[in-house]
Amino acid sequence: MFRATFRRLLALDDPPERTALAFSIGVFIAFSPFLGLHTIMATLIAVIFRFNKVAIYTGTFVNNPFLTLVPIIIASYAIGALVLGRPMRISPEGLELLKHPRLFDGVYWHDLFVHSWNDVLLPFAIGGLVLSVVCSAISYPLTLRFLRARRAVQDER
Repeated sequence: MFRATFRRLLALDDPPERTALAFSIGVFIAFSPFLGLHTIMATLIAVIFRFNKVAIYTGTFVNNPFLTLVPIIIASYAIGALVLGRPMRISPEGLELLKHPRLFDGVYWHDLFVHSWNDVLLPFAIGGLVLSVVCSAISYPLTLRFLRARRAVQDER
């Protein structure tokens, strides 16, 4: 599935700059702390700015729930804690909330947002935003260089 999507990405008629921009915006979304909203955000941005959906989704799905989600969450928290000058350790209460999520329980969300905001969510959000900016900024020139090289090879044929 990824190979077919990747081939479609390479065969786009959009200019390489626009395709690279859509991909890098997708990468920004992938590393953003808005878990559960990534696909919705990518779709809205693709529709509003008329970006190629394949390019933006490919970037967005760098954050794959089965492969990369946990490392990205850990890196986001660690970077946020570092930026805030806090220990890399989550309090026992915050750790319990994360170990035993009760997604349909209002008390759980209240405890997470009120009692663990400063301990868990703030470092995660700041770290996620830092990762979003850095990874997106790196992905644009790399993707642009790759797409231009690919187009040059195709033009030679």
